[in-house]
Amino acid sequence: MGSLSECTIRQATLNDVESIMKFIEQYWNPEHILCKSRQFFEWQHYYHGEVCFVVAENNCSHELEGIVGYIPYSEEKERDVFGALWKVRNKNYPMLGLKMKLYLMRSINARTLSGIGLNAKTQELHRRSGSFIGKLKHYYLLADLEEYKIAHIVTKMIPDYNRAKEQFELMEIKESEQLRGLCEGEKQQYKSPRKSFDFFSHRYLQHPVYQYQFWGVQNGVNLLGVFVTRDLSHNSSCVLRIVDYIGDIEAIANTGAALRELVRGYEYIDFYLYGIRDNILLDAGFTLKQDDDSNIIPNYFEPFVQKNVSLDFYADSLDDIILFKGDGDQDRPNFITGGRNLEQ
Repeated sequence: MGSLSECTIRQATLNDVESIMKFIEQYWNPEHILCKSRQFFEWQHYYHGEVCFVVAENNCSHELEGIVGYIPYSEEKERDVFGALWKVRNKNYPMLGLKMKLYLMRSINARTLSGIGLNAKTQELHRRSGSFIGKLKHYYLLADLEEYKIAHIVTKMIPDYNRAKEQFELMEIKESEQLRGLCEGEKQQYKSPRKSFDFFSHRYLQHPVYQYQFWGVQNGVNLLGVFVTRDLSHNSSCVLRIVDYIGDIEAIANTGAALRELVRGYEYIDFYLYGIRDNILLDAGFTLKQDDDSNIIPNYFEPFVQKNVSLDFYADSLDDIILFKGDGDQDRPNFITGGRNLEQ
């Protein structure tokens, strides 16, 4: 059993990128996109001159013993940060993963630190560091079809939206300045994590693989919020996944009629989230998937797996927290093929 004094934990630099990619290939997954494409690696983990990894380096061999990736949500000094890939290569240093996370929390000037995608082992490590553990809720809105090729529907539930509420339109947004106004607006600033427009643009408008759509919640001339969505296809069928939302959360409840029109081109719309009251989604016509649900609303599409998947998260504070599937590295491609300008 080794001593932690044999390792130096430090911020990564550009000189470490090749070693980090090799570490991911050897000790995590040789097909992971972060070890297959340096371009994608730098898009996700090189932000305003900062290599967004903490590494543990063996003082004798100078090999990496562990890595922790993170994603800053703004370029500001005090920023919200999302954890990403976290791996220690062997059991010689049993507390190294926890020590690396504590180093990360101290060193990167994070206002908050959160992450999505945990297993039983990492849940325990996050609890030891004082984080809260929770689970994203999974909502879906079915189209009224005779056959579903992606979802497995045993009980077809298509609840009506709340017709007593005023109904707002959904308009596709093409101008980035409209998105800037919502990112920097008062309704967005009190939420955690807080995304700057610079980050939002980088994450969704400049993604090297995925094409996102932006559906504005429109009350007359007033743009109240925006759903960020992505089409997912399999077996000659298509679904729409909402991966993020910016703006007035309450306005989601007024989109039931518009969502019912939008879903006509899909099998269903789904929405992973935490921190929004159930009645807001139910008023919009969504169904909350239960833990023992007989219906299957798949999460994995690369490759496709027809099963229900729970997404657990950790957060150092639950104050005003609202999380979505697009946070951190959850809505990430597994394959290089299909990218707009992606190279290995």
